[in-house]
Amino acid sequence: MNDEQHIDPTASEDVETIKKQSEEYLAGWKRAQADYANLKKESEREKQEFAKYANERLLESLLPAIDQYETALSFTPDLVGLPEDEQKKFKNWIIGLHAVRALWESAFQAIGLEKVEGTGMFDPNLHEAVSEEAGDGEAGRIVRTVQDGWKLNGKLIRPAKVVITKES
Repeated sequence: MNDEQHIDPTASEDVETIKKQSEEYLAGWKRAQADYANLKKESEREKQEFAKYANERLLESLLPAIDQYETALSFTPDLVGLPEDEQKKFKNWIIGLHAVRALWESAFQAIGLEKVEGTGMFDPNLHEAVSEEAGDGEAGRIVRTVQDGWKLNGKLIRPAKVVITKES
């Protein structure tokens, strides 16, 4: 008798079953690997998104101080009539104040904080109208900005408070 005559027909069915199971397990393992890779990517994206806006609350609390700093700079005194040595002191002081502003602006740029443009036409997505005035031109044109608005990485964190022209 040779070996081929003694092959158990159920043995080949067992091999097929085992082969099918191993293919299913392999496919399941590949899906799990892909799911894990996707989870890692999603987790990293969420972490980056969180970091992007993590400073939002801190910045919101700092904005009033920044507003006051800008207001103070807008009232820079006229130095005409002061003695030359006093003018020099004040000019150096003013240069220092503007240097601090430049540092703030550099820091803002680095973290993605930008002012909302307070000119042109009123945009309810960016501006808050606090008053209306009669004016030349079409209604809804911004006359002046009362308080700067700010965006962080493109997200509005405070609208610009503006005065707009009213309909005639």
